[in-house]
Amino acid sequence: METFTHYKINETEHGIEIVLYMNENTTEFSAELGSISNVQESSLKNEAISFIKRKLPSLKIKTVKVMAGGILFSVLGIGALPADKASAAKKTSTPSHTASLSYTVSAGDTLYSIAQLYGTTVNAIKEANHLTSDLLQVGQTLSIPSGGIPMAIPTHNTYQVVSGDTLYSIAQRHGTSVDTIKKVNQLSTDVLSIGQTLTIPYGNTSSPTQATTTYQVVSGDTLYSIAQRHGTSVDGIKKNNQLTSDILSIGQTLTIPSGVASSPPQASTTTYQVVSGDTLYSIAQRNGTSVDGIKKANQLSSDILSIGQTLTIPSGGTASPAPAAEATYQVAPGDTLYSIANRNGTSVDAIKRANNLSSNLLEVGQELAIPSSSSKAPAKKSIASKQQSAYNQEDVEWLAKMIYSEARGESLQGQIAVGAVIMNRVKSPLFPNTVKDVLFEKSNGYYQFTPAETGVINTATPNAQHIEAAKRAISGEDPTNGALFFYNPDKTSSSYLRSRTVSTTIGNHVFAF
Repeated sequence: METFTHYKINETEHGIEIVLYMNENTTEFSAELGSISNVQESSLKNEAISFIKRKLPSLKIKTVKVMAGGILFSVLGIGALPADKASAAKKTSTPSHTASLSYTVSAGDTLYSIAQLYGTTVNAIKEANHLTSDLLQVGQTLSIPSGGIPMAIPTHNTYQVVSGDTLYSIAQRHGTSVDTIKKVNQLSTDVLSIGQTLTIPYGNTSSPTQATTTYQVVSGDTLYSIAQRHGTSVDGIKKNNQLTSDILSIGQTLTIPSGVASSPPQASTTTYQVVSGDTLYSIAQRNGTSVDGIKKANQLSSDILSIGQTLTIPSGGTASPAPAAEATYQVAPGDTLYSIANRNGTSVDAIKRANNLSSNLLEVGQELAIPSSSSKAPAKKSIASKQQSAYNQEDVEWLAKMIYSEARGESLQGQIAVGAVIMNRVKSPLFPNTVKDVLFEKSNGYYQFTPAETGVINTATPNAQHIEAAKRAISGEDPTNGALFFYNPDKTSSSYLRSRTVSTTIGNHVFAF
């Protein structure tokens, strides 16, 4: 059985890094996750070198990381070249100017993708072509250093199906599509069997090349504001640029999908006068910028604002006036922000911003300002949002079952928090990308959640509150501040869970990163 199922190539400032993903059915290296002896490490290193020589024979590799499930298992220092290639390099010294070949840039190309294709580096290509930035133009001719031919990349790999796998999750993990896997394996349905062997093609050749443009990040930019400006989505930009987080750097060059021409960022600023109920967050959202961008532009050291204060708004258009509240609502017994928002056609965040609320707690008789958008008919949903609604229905049911199984004795906030951990895992590149796959994920043969292991989740009978908690977690409500783990300290003996950085404690559960 193959020790590693797939791999990922990263270019770092220290050289090429390969991330190898261990087969979940391979357990001989460690009885307990995180422990590895010198003998086992040597064996693992030999397995890694053998795998790399077979899959990436021409690539110069500095470091190899081994992942077990979503956890970094080991880091192996391999060196810039395998030993047999290093000795050959010493014997055949070449003149300082090596032979090169030329390459014509096509839509979707980046310096990184071209460097990967030819087994060289971004810096080498930039030096060979006297480039001062990462910007490329379609039709541009590049000189490729080192005189080699494109790396011989295998056309396919094999993968053995494990519990919890879907065609979608396998396709995402290998950078291909469900249709391509089905065609290559002559599958007529999406049903898979545990232990089934699939042929996985490298890259999705069935989809047409997507037109792209490039954009350089400026102060105040966020992925959301860039996506809005170019008529695309945050996910689209992240996938196109292989980003694993929403963090951007000033001067960073992004490839923007869908062929929308980049509108130049507005260097000019505008001003805005603070009114009652304003927060830095609401002002930033309204002006397509970020809290940090406003704080830097105004040299603010805290988030406190004064009514009448004039702020400089960076990198956006003219500030839109604060939405006026058209209606008020008096809180009745049993009301929640979620139920009030649903009833008035608005969102929990909009009501909290309009009333300057810092929590979801309400008091009977409390008067709330309902934002003006609530009195209007909701905008027609796009196809994407309709698909999201349909997609969420099954998620709501599974998430509500999990909340019932793990947190039925907790407060509503505690139940939302458990649901939020599942949704944070769905969004994280370290875990599967569907609710059901997260709930039934196995790492080294063990389920991540006890209700999935015992089967209790399958017979769970959630009530209306559990369903509400699930919907609110799916909508993005997160009392845990991004936690990926939760546990009951009175019931767990896991030293691994207890070693995680604690985010917050709600009821009987500790939430951690």
